[in-house]
Amino acid sequence: MNTIISTVGTSLLGKARNYYGKSEVSVLDVTNFLRLVNNDTEASAETNSLQRILHRLQNGESKLVFLHSQTDEGRLCAEVLQSYYSGRGFEVECREIQYLNYRESHFKFRGLRSLVNELVNLISSEREKGNTVYINATGGFKAEIAYATLVGILFDVRVYYIHEAFQDIIEMPPVPLDWDYSQLVEHEEALKWFSEDLRPKKEAESVIKTLPQEIRLLLLEEEGYVFLSPAGEAFFKAYLERLQQADTVPLLLSTSAWKAYQDFPIDVRRAFERYLRKLKVPVIRLKGSDLTRVPLGCRVFPRGHCDERIIFCEDQQGKIRVCALLRHSDRSYERYLKRKITCPDEQEFKVLW
Repeated sequence: MNTIISTVGTSLLGKARNYYGKSEVSVLDVTNFLRLVNNDTEASAETNSLQRILHRLQNGESKLVFLHSQTDEGRLCAEVLQSYYSGRGFEVECREIQYLNYRESHFKFRGLRSLVNELVNLISSEREKGNTVYINATGGFKAEIAYATLVGILFDVRVYYIHEAFQDIIEMPPVPLDWDYSQLVEHEEALKWFSEDLRPKKEAESVIKTLPQEIRLLLLEEEGYVFLSPAGEAFFKAYLERLQQADTVPLLLSTSAWKAYQDFPIDVRRAFERYLRKLKVPVIRLKGSDLTRVPLGCRVFPRGHCDERIIFCEDQQGKIRVCALLRHSDRSYERYLKRKITCPDEQEFKVLW
């Protein structure tokens, strides 16, 4: 099944007002307007774009999800669209985006972040059901359209858009966005903290000082609070999804790495486990590691200011082989680099997860 997520604006309401020649119209008026016009192209931006998307897909059933603002106008339009498409046999669902309203502070602080989170959750849940997800970013505030498109790019979802001046719908296919997710590895806990709530500036200052400029760009400061920007929220959620997707990738440890892992105190072992899980993600593994001089062909992960160092390589089957688990604090990393070791010297590798 296809799942089409549509942002909803007030185009339908505006068309109905013009049709009846009055500024106030009821739900019944707008419902009757759709029936009387009987033309999806003319009825509203949402029906116009959906008609064209559904025509393109044509393969299998489609479920429609309408995301509307926390306003009376947005709610009315979404409910009428739900009734209209339900009557045509579609499975339809409406979701209200909290704080997405005409109050500027709500809109900036929480509204767009709520939209990003709702889109990400919907994409994840619908894919778990085996559905193919599409985003119809035609209706709503201009900022909604922009962030819906960004989420589509980050989560490999096709995004559609149509403007009244266009004769046909524009398809914006997923593109490989070259953003270095490995930068998030070292600062994951800080980003999680900012993602959970608005943080008072005084409370956040000590955390911000630890972050590089690239990570600070994902934060916003407004009215004495610091929080993840909508774009920051989208990038962080995409990063977490990549970690989750990599859970099934096998990770092999050498005999010596196994021994070190088992001998570590529990807190050190947990620290290594966090990095080992991130090592499974291709983009993080590539951009978050450096070539080492020895052993030949291996890389060291992660980069940056941390105690833990993982020496690894990839075999011809694409499996990740961890040759050594080392630390700066006990000088094991420095000692290892002085030894002339090659990967074949390790006799056995066994799967950790």
